[in-house]
Amino acid sequence: MTLKNKSGEHPNFDEIRLDPISHIHRENNPQFIASIARGFEILRCFSSTNQLLGNQEIAQLTNLPKPTVARITSTLVSLGYLKQLPNTTKYLLDVGVLALGYSALSNISARTQAQPFMQEMSQYAQAPVAMATRDRLNMIYLDVVHTESTLTMRRPVGSTLPIHSSAMGRACLAAMEAKERDYLIDAIRQRNLENWPTIKRNLERSLRDFQDYGYCLSIGDWARDVNSVAVPLIHPKHGILVFNCGAPSYLLNQEKLENEIGPRLIHMVSNISIGLNNN
Repeated sequence: MTLKNKSGEHPNFDEIRLDPISHIHRENNPQFIASIARGFEILRCFSSTNQLLGNQEIAQLTNLPKPTVARITSTLVSLGYLKQLPNTTKYLLDVGVLALGYSALSNISARTQAQPFMQEMSQYAQAPVAMATRDRLNMIYLDVVHTESTLTMRRPVGSTLPIHSSAMGRACLAAMEAKERDYLIDAIRQRNLENWPTIKRNLERSLRDFQDYGYCLSIGDWARDVNSVAVPLIHPKHGILVFNCGAPSYLLNQEKLENEIGPRLIHMVSNISIGLNNN
């Protein structure tokens, strides 16, 4: 017997990725190794805002039993993925995770192809230009070009943005096949019931913008007084990559994004796509 969801259908990869803990507790799925899932979910608890965590905190974040968490963190320390601070019960990520991350980045050849175009675009707009892909219900930066005029907005590789409120996330959703997009939008709804009417309205507007203009906007939706525009690129190897240009509203107002930056970003992404297809 294989794992099925509530409707009786076999779960897709996104269903497992978006709610891995519930799948850990299900049985009779020979293709799903729960112990591996537990280990990686524990690693995902660590972030720029949660750099130091103890077993109790990890147990609360993952809904896993504390004894289980303790065994896994001990194993991860032995393997070099976690480090325990001396004379404490706190852990932080170790260099083993960094090695995995940079190995993953090295596989994304689009970064090399896109860099000169991103630099040219950033210099023209005097604003950061970034490339990202989807990770669950977030967009994660794969590369970014900064400018001196936006020092306060520096976001490094590995930074994340919510898929529903960022221009990048909306462009990613717009580029998906309808079935996948509908599944993710329903997941967004379930996690944001209180704000869903506003989120739904903004997503619908963004999908119309993409159909009409080829880009998606976020005008103060992700962060107050921050505007951005994003354009997706669909590649057979890398999947959906999204490029954005964003800055404080006093540098990039909506009119400039719509009439100037958005069209140039579409042209930039087209040039990157041509380069990737020729290599």
